[in-house]
Amino acid sequence: MPPIGAEASSGITGRHRAEWLTQPISEQKTLAAGPPVDYSFKDLKTVLDLVMVEPTSGTARKPALPPDGNPMEYLEALAAQDQARADSESLNMTSTAAASPLLIAAGNPGNGSGTPSVSNSSKRLLTAQRSSTTSPNHVAALGAKLNSNSLRLCNNHLLSLNGLSRVMRHVLDDPSQLVWLDVSSNQLGTIEDAVLEFPSLQVLYYHGNNITNINDVLKLQALPKLNKLTLHGNPIAETKNYKNWVVAHLPNLRNMDFGTITKEERNKIETWFKLSKKK
Repeated sequence: MPPIGAEASSGITGRHRAEWLTQPISEQKTLAAGPPVDYSFKDLKTVLDLVMVEPTSGTARKPALPPDGNPMEYLEALAAQDQARADSESLNMTSTAAASPLLIAAGNPGNGSGTPSVSNSSKRLLTAQRSSTTSPNHVAALGAKLNSNSLRLCNNHLLSLNGLSRVMRHVLDDPSQLVWLDVSSNQLGTIEDAVLEFPSLQVLYYHGNNITNINDVLKLQALPKLNKLTLHGNPIAETKNYKNWVVAHLPNLRNMDFGTITKEERNKIETWFKLSKKK
């Protein structure tokens, strides 16, 4: 099962309180999240396809577009809507004046406001979806339960994850809280910068792809919370001392290719790495 944050104790006795009761709301969000949003075996060819299909299990933040929907136009409208909400909520926090009704950003290009133009069909779709969903900022402010903090995209035909962060506002209440991502068994040829846009990532499954350059692993150093990683089934797994090299360059890893990295094993790997650098 994907991690959803630290486990709470079973109850409260005397002065001992469940851990989550003493955590700030910003940390409690990862404790209150629904099951993974699962798009595995959906014949996805690009991440943009996510907005056109319903997940097999779990609940996405927004319902799938109708067959005649325009994914790019829809995502632009959704981004504008979320930004308008963020601006409105920020204004409410700094002003006692009554907030103006929130409007979906859909101005005309020539109105001088800089607001993007959105078609009537996208406006109608967003308006219909708005009443049944919560904005990411509102969820963050209240510490409410997130629809999920985990995403499965495994067993598809993805060649790239470019644009994933844009699509995530359709999938998750709060994309910044993504902690578990499974992109295994696709056709990904590299570890892309797209995964680095989720700083809360703790678990990343990348096995069964086509990664050929082991130096791609160095990019994952930008994910400070990453502690579980899979890369087996990629061409780089045939590299001599592959596991030692990966573990040595990712000091926060506690699990590699579904195997626990013990303290003794890490000490041996660190010794090996120091010796290998001297050669």
